[in-house]
Amino acid sequence: MKRKQARLLLDAVFLGLVGAIVARLFSLMVDFSQEFFLGKIALYHPPGLPNEGGLPQEVVGPYGLALIPLVTTIGGFLSGLLVYLLAPEARGHGTEAAIRAFHFLEGYIRARVPWVKMFASAITLGSGGSAGREGPASQIGAGIGSLYGTLFRRSSSERRLLLLMGMSGALSAIFRSPMGTAFFAVEVLYSQIEFETQALIYCIFSAGVAYLVSGFVVGWEPLFRVPEDLSITSPEQYLGFLVLGVLAGIVGTIAPLVFHYTQRLFERLPLPFYLRSAFGGLLLGLMGLALPQVLGIGYGWLQKAIDGELPGKLMLLLCLAKILAFSLTIGSGGSGGDFAPSLFVGGMLGGFVAYLFNQPPAPYVVIGMASVFGAAARAPMANIFIVLEITGAFALMPATTLSVMLAYIVQTALSSPLPVKSLYDSQVPNRVHSPAHRGEFFTDILADIKVKDIFQPEKVWAVIPEDMTLRQFVKLFGRTEQQYFPVVDAEGRLSGIFSINDVRPYLLNEDLWDLLIIKDIARRDVITTHPEEDINTVLRKFTIRNIDQLPVVKTEDPRIFLGMISRREVINFYNQQLEKMRRAENLIYVV
Repeated sequence: MKRKQARLLLDAVFLGLVGAIVARLFSLMVDFSQEFFLGKIALYHPPGLPNEGGLPQEVVGPYGLALIPLVTTIGGFLSGLLVYLLAPEARGHGTEAAIRAFHFLEGYIRARVPWVKMFASAITLGSGGSAGREGPASQIGAGIGSLYGTLFRRSSSERRLLLLMGMSGALSAIFRSPMGTAFFAVEVLYSQIEFETQALIYCIFSAGVAYLVSGFVVGWEPLFRVPEDLSITSPEQYLGFLVLGVLAGIVGTIAPLVFHYTQRLFERLPLPFYLRSAFGGLLLGLMGLALPQVLGIGYGWLQKAIDGELPGKLMLLLCLAKILAFSLTIGSGGSGGDFAPSLFVGGMLGGFVAYLFNQPPAPYVVIGMASVFGAAARAPMANIFIVLEITGAFALMPATTLSVMLAYIVQTALSSPLPVKSLYDSQVPNRVHSPAHRGEFFTDILADIKVKDIFQPEKVWAVIPEDMTLRQFVKLFGRTEQQYFPVVDAEGRLSGIFSINDVRPYLLNEDLWDLLIIKDIARRDVITTHPEEDINTVLRKFTIRNIDQLPVVKTEDPRIFLGMISRREVINFYNQQLEKMRRAENLIYVV
């Protein structure tokens, strides 16, 4: 094992440990905030997850839901004010910020951002904001990884890796999903099915350590409970999962659009940032008067859908209403995540499809959770793992894979002509388009190109005999646009080269024109190339003397001159090849 790999593995273990601690602290902050805002002020308790120690039943106080709009408005105001004063980049759903930092900021996140994100998100979620814990955990973990890399003066490439390690560790502790969150960290960066493969092993280590540490504290059970005999027993059931996949792809196209345009609408309001988030909280609270199920994280309601306790038509209404509720919360400037809302939307959609086919809801709810978020986030592989891990429903793997991949195909096809491709604006199609890998692909492309692929042997070049006088050359120079001139001996073999800059010092003294011959001016140490040489090597030769052209000679005989190749020709050819590669990628994948 190389020293660098060993160091990165140790980094992964450390960031997994820290991620578990921070994720647990964040969860406790959310619980405290919810108990204060919803429990103490609004006297309302939404259903929770039994596997997290929550009460499975909704508790409504003596005032009913009347105080919900007050609480959501206060929460929106406080969260918005905190973000506005301390770290504007902590607004919104945290995964987007982590993706942007990876691609465009060399993995750099300001040191204060994770902590501001932690407090702002706890306030948003605790006051009933329609968002999730996982997105903030993603940005918090990524921010800690970035801070760790900055403190220890790591290179930008390593800091990007550390960012992903921190992200996967914190997510794993929140989700209790080590494999799925490791894959999510390396897949969600791209809108096509592509992975940051060099980071995967380190993310698996980080996520695994975080899961172990978290498991010893909160237990090893999955987040959701599903029936023990959950399985697919007949081929006819797959028809329902195909329908679910298509509908999930449609919903996965609509949800990012609604969020995007809601966010733009709030940005146009002539209000300070913190008042916009308060206004979004007010609108959410008014929605909550009629549909309290859309408030908060919503996992308790998802558990009820799995257990078959929600009517089919209500689940369709909740599916659509949750998209708007999440958009109001995050689009107005609130701080939270898009994981939980997307899982909620998908689960309710799955429950509705089960109602249409008169089937038990549990498998459809589970598969719907994976399908909508896998499509909307453009991270299908990761979400298959995540949802199966958080439910323990591994018997549904074949059906989940079918539905999720179909949803992804439908979503990419429908969103292709649209201005909004997914939940994350900062995703790039693939590694070719990422600034994080721009230099790597430059080298890779050039290594496959030979001089013969660019060189134009039919082009005519002025070749200067060694014994030509400077006066004769001056007459010749007036009839050519060449800047570099190869020199040949009496047998026509290459013996030197010179540029117009080498001649310029003698042009002001015409007395020397008949005395000097080209042999006296030309450089003997000629740097040449040949048709079989790769262009990467040629570019390095250009930089040795900062020259713009090189003589091309025969591969078998370096003294036989064939022509010249310029730096500009190489760069232009490279740009053409890069554009062809990008077009080919876009033909293979629907962006």
